[in-house]
Amino acid sequence: MAWPRSNVALRDIIRNIWRTTMRPTARQQPFTLVAPMLRAALLLGAAGGFALASALSVTLALRLPLGPWWAALAQAHGRLQVFGWAGVFVLGVAFHFLPRLRGAPLRWPQVVPWLLGAQVAGLLLRALSQPLLALAPAGPGALVWRIALIGSGALEMLGLGLAVALLIGTAIQPDAPMLRARPALWSVWPLLICVVMSLGLAPLVNLVATIQAVGNGGIVPAVTDDVSVTLGLFGFLTPMALAMSARALPLYAGLQAIPRRILWPIAFAYSAGLALAVAGDLASLGRVNGLGLALLGLALMSFIVIITRMMMRRGHLPAQVRQLAPTPEQAARNYTRHISDERARFGPYVACIASAYAWALLAGLLLASDGAALALGDAPLVTLDAARHSIAVGFIALLLAGVSVRMIPGFSGGSITSPRLVTALLWLGNGAALLRVGSLLAQPLLAAGGSAGAALDTALFGLSGPLGLTFAICLAITLWPALPLAPRASAPQPHAERATADAV
Repeated sequence: MAWPRSNVALRDIIRNIWRTTMRPTARQQPFTLVAPMLRAALLLGAAGGFALASALSVTLALRLPLGPWWAALAQAHGRLQVFGWAGVFVLGVAFHFLPRLRGAPLRWPQVVPWLLGAQVAGLLLRALSQPLLALAPAGPGALVWRIALIGSGALEMLGLGLAVALLIGTAIQPDAPMLRARPALWSVWPLLICVVMSLGLAPLVNLVATIQAVGNGGIVPAVTDDVSVTLGLFGFLTPMALAMSARALPLYAGLQAIPRRILWPIAFAYSAGLALAVAGDLASLGRVNGLGLALLGLALMSFIVIITRMMMRRGHLPAQVRQLAPTPEQAARNYTRHISDERARFGPYVACIASAYAWALLAGLLLASDGAALALGDAPLVTLDAARHSIAVGFIALLLAGVSVRMIPGFSGGSITSPRLVTALLWLGNGAALLRVGSLLAQPLLAAGGSAGAALDTALFGLSGPLGLTFAICLAITLWPALPLAPRASAPQPHAERATADAV
């Protein structure tokens, strides 16, 4: 149907709005778009999540009087770590890396600052209001803290909702190539679907959690808190870490990619386990929850075994490259020299990644054993917190450190502060994880030792917080020079950009 002459101007306005807001721009966005997200995440970790963890561990170790505020602070700390320090960082990397895998620019990049502002404001409000409300639920400022706590949930819904919109919009934009034509992205597609669904559900659960906390003296009920942690830790961060491991690690560490015929069954089993674990928690069905946890653990262990076998071949020239090279001996020497140069520039980042996978393997074993016990109607063999902290403090923290010190300089064209700091990250991260997870695993044995054993367990827990805080500060110092807020003048295309384009 033809437009009337009087509506020609209106038609042109509508077309211009569509072109400028709904259709993607022609070129990929620069790294400086997401650099503020990564800087904000590092600050949230050093001055927020890890600082709260240090306060929690030290107050317990010093046997200071504890009350409801301590439990509220622990819940706020978990939220800040999962959806702040690690979550905002992972989203920032995803907004830069995934569009390149997709072969199309990030959809609606102009909303990234709004997303970041809403998420950071929501997390800071949560960290401030929840402990203060638990400390004085009937005090003169209680109404202010109640409003702030619910406001934090609303702000996170806006921030995470925009993140989901960006991810979905980038994936389904009409001008992008067919998904099957992007094998690098298609191979991890089931894991990314799990990420998006969990990330979409998580802010809804969190808003309900803040409303419940307002009526419960600042404490989120255990069931809602468990579902929130499960969605964030096992539904968002872990699948995203597995997806990035399957695609980015082979690209930057000189390894072969995991074949789709192997990766997809693992991803489907993991997603099924997550769905059962969440459904079992919501319906208070211990056996269903246990079956889900067991599936999560088995899928996680399967992935780690495969990726570990791949990493053991690092330093050896891939067979097909050796066969195709005109001079195999020279190709092998060049490959070995390349590996040595990377160690000199980026430090022991591969050791950080390898130790992260060791902690993930332990977490998978703990999840599988606890899940099997629950599925059979028995009590879990160890506390579920051991598996959670093995994932959060061991797997996610060390993997984030190892991958970022190698990947971020390639994205930005910058450099890390010093490769020696990567060595410090390796020891600090493993030390913090060992103290935190070890204190949980050794708790039954130490409790049998009476007051001396209990004091040792408390001391181990007390040291884990400050060590983790030192790790977070060290990571921020290491990465800060590689996070420019403005484009570098006449900068060549970073190596990682070229490598990503060639790989996909």
